[in-house]
Amino acid sequence: MNTYKVRKNEGMKTLVFCFLIAGTSLSGCFSRERAVLNATAVVVNGRELSTKDFAERLALRLKSFDALYAKDEQNLARAKEDTVKAFILETIAQDYAEKNGIAVDKKEIDAEVEKIHSRYPDEFAFRRALADENISIEKWREDLSLMLLQKKIFAKITAHLPEPKESELKDDYEARKSEFQQGARVRLRQIVLEKEDDAKRIYDELSGGADLAKLAKQFSMAPEGANGGDTGWIEKGTLEVFDQAFKMKEGQRSKILKSPYGYHIYEVLKKEPEARLSFQEAKAKIRARLVEAQAQKVFTAWLEENVRKSSVRRNDELIKAIKVTTRGS
Repeated sequence: MNTYKVRKNEGMKTLVFCFLIAGTSLSGCFSRERAVLNATAVVVNGRELSTKDFAERLALRLKSFDALYAKDEQNLARAKEDTVKAFILETIAQDYAEKNGIAVDKKEIDAEVEKIHSRYPDEFAFRRALADENISIEKWREDLSLMLLQKKIFAKITAHLPEPKESELKDDYEARKSEFQQGARVRLRQIVLEKEDDAKRIYDELSGGADLAKLAKQFSMAPEGANGGDTGWIEKGTLEVFDQAFKMKEGQRSKILKSPYGYHIYEVLKKEPEARLSFQEAKAKIRARLVEAQAQKVFTAWLEENVRKSSVRRNDELIKAIKVTTRGS
């Protein structure tokens, strides 16, 4: 019997999802098994998806769920429908890309791979993440290529949308005024040190007229130390050690304050009370949101139209026959 496996760790037990074709005796006849696995499950605009590929896609779709969920008939049926829909959308994207000369080259994929790879500490961690997802590097690159292709298609479909009118921006601002409420905030210059003795020494130097910005560049553990300790704007409630700053005056310096990150000494550079952003201050954010909403609307309409136009043939008997069994390993 041919199986398609997705391993899930649940405590000390490993579950294996095994996909099989119900009502067949595949283990008794290899040629029969191969014939069933190579049989076409779905055809969209002439592109075929074999039973084997369908089962593998279904396995990946179910990988994040537990055994009880995967074996439930309703959940399995829903996952199968989602697998069919995903193949339809993939086919529409590929057909459109071919007709319009849109492609993703190896350099673009390599650049995206490098960007994602850089988020992991080393090659082993990266490979381990793929193994945990039960996906090969080749399949992952293939999926990445499709994602980049879909982004290009989205950009082309939505490239010539009209800019929102000033009246639309103002109407949106009035309708969503509560969203533009800004809490009280402060801007600080700080130095963070690991040891209390070092903090006391720095505090004495500051009391003697030393410049906090210079000392922060030299000694601060915090990332903004390179910037002379400028934290940028901090809203009230961000971190307990900063809450005292809201009671201080501009230009005032704190005492040595301890937090889980070390020993802080800071000066209040600026303070702003709770306020609502003006229309002009909120305008760029409103425009970006309206542009994105319009783009999504246009793209969704385009996609729905192409789904309606697509030729879809399904072997529902074969799709229904794909079952899920689980076993402890």
